[in-house]
Amino acid sequence: MKQKITWLLCMAVLSMVLAGIVISRVQSGTEIIFGGADGALINTDTYSTVDPNATPTPEVDEGWPDIDITQGQYRMVNDDTENLLPSSFEPTCGVIDGTKYMMFDVDALPYLNAMIHAAEDAGFTVYIAAGYRTYSYQTQMYNAKSSSIAWDKYQVTDYLDPNYQKAAEEAKKYVMYPGSSEHQLGLAVDIMDRQYKSLIYEYMDQDFFAWLDEHCADYGFIKRYPTRKLLLTGWDEPWHYRYVGVEAAKYIMEHGICYEEFYKHYMPDFKY
Repeated sequence: MKQKITWLLCMAVLSMVLAGIVISRVQSGTEIIFGGADGALINTDTYSTVDPNATPTPEVDEGWPDIDITQGQYRMVNDDTENLLPSSFEPTCGVIDGTKYMMFDVDALPYLNAMIHAAEDAGFTVYIAAGYRTYSYQTQMYNAKSSSIAWDKYQVTDYLDPNYQKAAEEAKKYVMYPGSSEHQLGLAVDIMDRQYKSLIYEYMDQDFFAWLDEHCADYGFIKRYPTRKLLLTGWDEPWHYRYVGVEAAKYIMEHGICYEEFYKHYMPDFKY
């Protein structure tokens, strides 16, 4: 009887210790949204923005494509004031093959459709999670995140409240500010092997992304926000692909650089 009581006490103590460890790890976790994707809030204690590979790749002296960086397909879009898209910007788009309503820039659409069909021919299932987004839709996403943070963190709903403004600023970490999303440009697409409730890249089909990374440049696309370049691009969204044309895409993918590094070669005053 005494041995049984002793065993039960030991198990109780062990359970309390394990519970304490779990709780401490959960409390120390960082809530993030990978790539700012809507509905992809994840609590993790392993995520880190410290990346030794995120420094600019040493620039080579030869082989840079002879292009006009001012053309629309090369447009830099981010949250810098100079690179924001106006609310009036609306590209001419067409429906992406295999979707009911996902849209993409009409001039680049044939290249995207060709890449999708090639991936399917290679035995992969292609799911388009996002294509063109209007300025108003991006605004709705951003405002929703701002309101959510304002209430969850500060219990305020008045957008004039200073704490609401803090929440709106914090929301920029999770959802791209209106005008700063490449999806409004009509040249960006989120591609996955299926629909996911939580966007965790390591749970996705890595063979599928390996195929995309090897062949996307053949169709003019680049992996726009690779994890290892987070500190330069500001986003970790390895399922986000951007059309820049075959010539530029091949150079970027072959040299392992991000678009910011490529763009800076042609626009020296550009700052990361």
